Amino acid sequence: MKKISLLLIFILIFAGCNASNGDVPNEINIEETARNLIDDLSNGEYKKTVENYQYTTQMNAIVTEKFMEEDLWQPMLGNYGTFGGIVTTSASTFQGYDIISVTVNFEVALVDLNVAFDADKLIAGINTGKVVAHSPPQMPDTIEEIGIEFGIEGWILPGTLTVPKNGENLPALVLVHGSGPQDRDETVGPNKPFQDIAWALAEKGIATIRYDKRTFAHQEKLINSTADFTVYEETVQDAVLAYDYLGNVDRIDSNRIYIAGHSLGGMLIPRIAQLTPTAAGYVIMAGPVSSMEDLMIEQIKYLSELDGSLSDQDQALIATYENMRDNVKSLEPGSNLSAAELFGIPSSYWLDLQGYNPAELAQEITQPLLIMQGSRDYQIPVTEYEMWMNELSARKNASFALYDGLNHLLIKGEGPPNPQEYNVPGQVAAELIADLVSFISK
Repeated sequence: MKKISLLLIFILIFAGCNASNGDVPNEINIEETARNLIDDLSNGEYKKTVENYQYTTQMNAIVTEKFMEEDLWQPMLGNYGTFGGIVTTSASTFQGYDIISVTVNFEVALVDLNVAFDADKLIAGINTGKVVAHSPPQMPDTIEEIGIEFGIEGWILPGTLTVPKNGENLPALVLVHGSGPQDRDETVGPNKPFQDIAWALAEKGIATIRYDKRTFAHQEKLINSTADFTVYEETVQDAVLAYDYLGNVDRIDSNRIYIAGHSLGGMLIPRIAQLTPTAAGYVIMAGPVSSMEDLMIEQIKYLSELDGSLSDQDQALIATYENMRDNVKSLEPGSNLSAAELFGIPSSYWLDLQGYNPAELAQEITQPLLIMQGSRDYQIPVTEYEMWMNELSARKNASFALYDGLNHLLIKGEGPPNPQEYNVPGQVAAELIADLVSFISK
């Protein structure tokens, strides 16, 4: 660590001269420049880091592709581990320089990478600033995890059964993922929401089963498959199989098995419930009611407007996705529209979801049903939670919980929600865990 710190401080101190390597437009946004530089480094675009940025004369004498890779970035990875994304930026001044601190989430720490700009907005130095180490949480001594496998032939899934040590006749919870190829922990950056839930519940005497999603465990096989693909193959079938597996585990009370779905998994709980009529109850965590294609547009609009404006490029992107949404809405069996014209998802998937109203189908659920939602979730906003309430609040088996400050990962945060905060280490909120325990213990 000392080697890279001293090297980069040297660059910052001795590279500060106003001599330019070319005319620099005054409209350069130094915050954007700093972020782009770190982004290019993380992607191994070392040639771009040399040719696409304006440096002072002294920095030009130092900055080469070899330097950027071997002396700067690779030692950074060696010191701090895998790059996990840019979290945020902040601005300050030092000895006449404007400093943009780009906070980066690495495997073992949050690190401020400082990019210094002179008065002409030329890059005059790069160094490391504040380093905040973070270590993965340790599994409590009172619980144990058992590796398992289940599934249908050709699609066997590895998973984890988490239980309190020496526990018998246990209530249990099946954890069902959100969209995309998710591992058993629902890992996003340094965060592992399903692991958080599993460990916390086991400490309270409740078992869980979590597993690698089919699109994660068999990703290459699915990419090369020509068979129709729907949410049944992606999510529903394996959730039912996990439920069936738990029912045959000696330490589990087969009459007290619950199923919890997060995001897409939550949206599909009514479908899963149809195939698991003996389950003790169901939980919907940040699950949508609106169609996926409509939610995609709302997410894109939200992210495009985060900086307070909509550029021509933003508007063109929104228009492209709105066209895809319209393609999904008008889709009919036998359509020749490609996946590229349908958000990268095959037509069979969309046709399976046509006409599906989760809140309406949830009225057929007679077991206890708990719906949980964070107030800072921009992916599944609070308006979706309100739709569940409007449809189900009159039903005695349904209960609702809205948590102030929680994002889509069920982790507490502050300010306008944004994707970068998913790179900040956190844990599923204790109050949400407590409500899960209470719901299952009843």
